[in-house]
Amino acid sequence: MIEQLLRWASERGYAVAWGPAATAEEARAEILGRRERGELDAGFFHDEIESLAGTGQPTSDATLVMVAKPVPAHLVHFRLDGRTVDGVMPPTYVHYRARFEEVRQDLARHGLPGARVEHFGWPLKATATRLGLVRYGRNNVAYAPGLGSYIQLCAFLTEAALPVPDTGATSAPALLDECAGCGACASACPTGAIDEDRVLLRAELCLTELNENVCPWPAWLQASAHHCLIGCLACQQACPVNDELEVEDTGLEFSEEETRTLLGEASEGSGRAESGIRFKLSWLGQRDAEPILGRNLRALLEARGALAG
Repeated sequence: MIEQLLRWASERGYAVAWGPAATAEEARAEILGRRERGELDAGFFHDEIESLAGTGQPTSDATLVMVAKPVPAHLVHFRLDGRTVDGVMPPTYVHYRARFEEVRQDLARHGLPGARVEHFGWPLKATATRLGLVRYGRNNVAYAPGLGSYIQLCAFLTEAALPVPDTGATSAPALLDECAGCGACASACPTGAIDEDRVLLRAELCLTELNENVCPWPAWLQASAHHCLIGCLACQQACPVNDELEVEDTGLEFSEEETRTLLGEASEGSGRAESGIRFKLSWLGQRDAEPILGRNLRALLEARGALAG
């Protein structure tokens, strides 16, 4: 079974690791402890972590299988004032949730044939580090050996016969060796969220944390920081561990009317535009993100000087 699983991962360019389900409980306890000690921003914990807490509760005899799948960034196009403006969505945003099921089905059919494979929710990065699948960069992003950080982590529970080490043999979270004396990510961070004096990211300053919700932009945030439709790529693109970012064109273009509607500039026929927006955002896997992407698009266009007036 192990040989089959490793072959499955190798043929697809994935990294894979497995271990006892208790590994996830160790990682979860670590995160909850950090919250109690005030090391995690309360809003960040609620929005990004607690929302996943109800999925995939492991049983004592289950094995946890984690997969690191390379994914590209994606281009989306907007028509504005008779020209086309491109926007980048970093890896994992497009088809993020759908990808979990795609990998699960493929794993069940070809990686662990005949075994039951179920989704597991959180914590992904913290568990993957303990299984040795990834290590943290100083930017708090997960890096898989040979793949870098442009990856999506997927976790599954199975009862397949995969010999696993004792719980005590799992790895403690570790920093990339290449981070020692580097500082490239800290220098590239547009908001100062990465501190060379500590490893834990200052989530309250992170551009990704700021632009993944609809709260007003803080007064200290410079317009020049905006460079993606959502999220941020600055630290990962500056990181010497990563290869050049692969960018895939979605082929999706928002019409002038749809772009204006996203920007909050209602016009006649906006109902038709709203229908087109919903369809395209649903295809991207961002069905409920219209307010966020509209606000971010305006900030991005203003940063580029692409808005008239």
